[in-house]
Amino acid sequence: MSLNLQQLAKELKLEFRGDAGLVVNGVASPKSAVTGELCFIQDQTYLGDINASNCSAVILPAEMAGDVSGKSLLLSGNPQYSFIEAIEALGIEAQACAGNEIHPSAVVADTARLGEGVTIGALVVIEDDVVVGSGTSIGPGSVIERSAKIGAQCHLHSRVTLGSAVKLGDRCILHSGVVIGSDGFGLVMHEQRWEKVPQLGSVVIEDDVEIGANTTVDRGALDDTIIERGCKLDNQIQVAHNVRIGAHTAIAACVGIAGSANIGSHCKISGAAVVLGHLTVTDNVTITAMSLVTKDIKQPGVYSSGTPLLENSLWHRCNVRYKSLDKLAQTVAKLEKSGN
Repeated sequence: MSLNLQQLAKELKLEFRGDAGLVVNGVASPKSAVTGELCFIQDQTYLGDINASNCSAVILPAEMAGDVSGKSLLLSGNPQYSFIEAIEALGIEAQACAGNEIHPSAVVADTARLGEGVTIGALVVIEDDVVVGSGTSIGPGSVIERSAKIGAQCHLHSRVTLGSAVKLGDRCILHSGVVIGSDGFGLVMHEQRWEKVPQLGSVVIEDDVEIGANTTVDRGALDDTIIERGCKLDNQIQVAHNVRIGAHTAIAACVGIAGSANIGSHCKISGAAVVLGHLTVTDNVTITAMSLVTKDIKQPGVYSSGTPLLENSLWHRCNVRYKSLDKLAQTVAKLEKSGN
């Protein structure tokens, strides 16, 4: 689908500058764009790339309009979001799924209920009493265990597993290898051996959640593990049993959240951070990469832990000095006590 600049500006409710009749027929990054394609820029970081680009139009903040030459402009207070809207307005889709098709190799239980326009790929298994909402697509090799419920307009990529009685809301996206509803890591020591604690809860994932490739969300021991609406989880995240993640929280790759942790809404957890079990993180908290959360976070803000990268020999010297801090503190305390 193509739109001229004036039509696109009207669709996006943005002011434009330049050739009203310019035809926009696609989107691209500045380095790969060709004539007719649209780019965006948030700040000065990629200004050089934009000016060197072959793109025809740019979405950018109004205050940067004078910094770009030779392009038609769309002025936005949030260029990245406007770029998303432009993709939708131009009818560009990341993947196309044929509607209302069930591959002949799929195994669908007689008691499963499928809504209108459901697409089921090759080698999918759908067990008894599963409910799949209208317009949902389930990719090849996925397994939906008994009594699971999937909302409308969801997209499950290949090899997704939903455990029994898992509930998935509307418009959710689950990428390849996601496992929802495996047993939580519940063990009790009895007579010098570990005994498994039955995991009798499930997982509830609310509307508009996206979960990245190979992320795992364990079912609760008694109560459910819950991921609230609008959450965005990256690849290879572990969410343990009975965790609750508040609405519109974003979590980057390789984060681990231990059992019964409670994460607030609108939080941001950066890559490889770890939240220990039974802790509470309030709303609007940012946890920086590789941080270890060992106690409740009760106030909104940005929190960090760990040692940033140093040149190797300096790191070794600092590590030696770190081991001397206790002795140094004792020496300082003695000096203060003696009045010297």
